[in-house]
Amino acid sequence: MLDKNLSKLSKIIIYLVLIFFSVILVSPFIYMISMALASPESNIKQTFTVIPKEFYWSNFVNLFTGNADKPVGHWLMNSLFIIVLSIIGQIFSSTIVAYGFAKMRYKHKNKLFFLLLSTMMLPGQITLIPVFVIFKDLGLYNSLWPLIIPQFFGSAYNIFFTRQFMTSIPSSLYEAAEIDGLGYFGIYRKIVFPLLKPAVCAIAIFTFNAQWGDIMGPLIYTSDVNKMTMALGAQVLSASSNPTGQLNMSILMCMSVVLTIPQVLIYFFGQKYLFQINISVGNSGTK
Repeated sequence: MLDKNLSKLSKIIIYLVLIFFSVILVSPFIYMISMALASPESNIKQTFTVIPKEFYWSNFVNLFTGNADKPVGHWLMNSLFIIVLSIIGQIFSSTIVAYGFAKMRYKHKNKLFFLLLSTMMLPGQITLIPVFVIFKDLGLYNSLWPLIIPQFFGSAYNIFFTRQFMTSIPSSLYEAAEIDGLGYFGIYRKIVFPLLKPAVCAIAIFTFNAQWGDIMGPLIYTSDVNKMTMALGAQVLSASSNPTGQLNMSILMCMSVVLTIPQVLIYFFGQKYLFQINISVGNSGTK
């Protein structure tokens, strides 16, 4: 909200500047929708417009049913399967490990936490080949499990901000639970986890965005076209052409719209939880 002490002219100028930059940021997305809704004739002639003038909704139907060797429906189900299990794995593993670092007492706890955080500085490319060999020796190559199993071992970043969020929970709650006879897991299940809604939602958002847009993982671990994900499928579509030898931009933009809208909606509805996480982590760092 703008300062009430600003003059009317200053407010008008500020709003005009914000509208100007908003239009610049939104224009590519509108152009993408316009291309997605263009007719086959416009696609062949490459006569696209920034503002949608055609509404050829059949392009979205053709995206899922138009080509048997590019099963977009299978790609979508694969992505959803990976995302659901990944979110469950990250929420369970990250919160329970964070609880151990935040409230349990044991020797060398701070050193172990520092060791965990140090893994955030380790590029994924360094462990790429060893991890690939492990999954291949386990017989999991060309399956979705190499993309899911690592999610059940937590993420250093998710553990970090969840642990910081837990430190903002009053210690009196833990003490009262211990007096009532609850053990560590009972406190986690009945006291801590119900209070972690912002952190859990943040983990779900981060995991969804990472898995929904992941290309490298499916590209490395899958070779069957039916086991691809939506993000990798978009790359396949971008490299394919129609019988005329041209790239079908309308179908490709339909795929881009399908990939973009869920991320926008999830961030729109979940941004308040991200804001709460930022507040909690910031406050815990000042105690």
